[in-house]
Amino acid sequence: MNLAYPSYNVMLTLCENKITVLSIENPQAYSQILSDIWNQCQGGDGEFILSHHATIKSISKEIACIFNPFVLNSGDKKILNKLYSILQEQTNEWLIHESASLNRNIIDFFDKLSQHVPYALEYNLNLDIVNLFKSYDVKPENFGESLLERIVEYLRIQSQLCNLKIFVFISLKQYLTTDELKLLYEFVFYEKIHLIIIEPIHSPQIYGEKGCIIDKDLCIIDIDELTPLS
Repeated sequence: MNLAYPSYNVMLTLCENKITVLSIENPQAYSQILSDIWNQCQGGDGEFILSHHATIKSISKEIACIFNPFVLNSGDKKILNKLYSILQEQTNEWLIHESASLNRNIIDFFDKLSQHVPYALEYNLNLDIVNLFKSYDVKPENFGESLLERIVEYLRIQSQLCNLKIFVFISLKQYLTTDELKLLYEFVFYEKIHLIIIEPIHSPQIYGEKGCIIDKDLCIIDIDELTPLS
């Protein structure tokens, strides 16, 4: 999988067991690149090109972009939509009799309730299981307490539930310690997740990182040529 940004001659090759770091020291380039990756992850326009074996892939379908890791939560719309779809499939396959029984009980409840009000009630006789999930606020259990735990659980759910495997984090290395980053890297390697970190300055390199620097003069420096910290 390759992620290219032609305007600045950037070509990021997403490799297994490697963390891709794009350090952008030119403010104008940094602003433009962040704007494009955000817009394209939301389905808008931008210059990034994601490809796999010469096939262009949809960035909005393949990549999630996280600007603020502190707001990650299990109620993300994409997560809930996928979860409800899976739960509905499981209900139809394994719990069809329980679903029918539940529907009868709900109708019986409304029938009895209508006897206690001085007007007729009208209601849907068919159970909408997805609306039931929404009414009861069904969602994955809340992420962990620490920032690292929340990030790990968010990646785990997106990867396993939504089959999303590419994540872009902005300035992630400014939020986590080196030890926490190493634990995060071990997790994404195990889950076969591609993690891309975009930052405004080049931070000390950690083992397993690759990528490039766009310096203030817009020159490209390959991070692979630098000596990583152990």
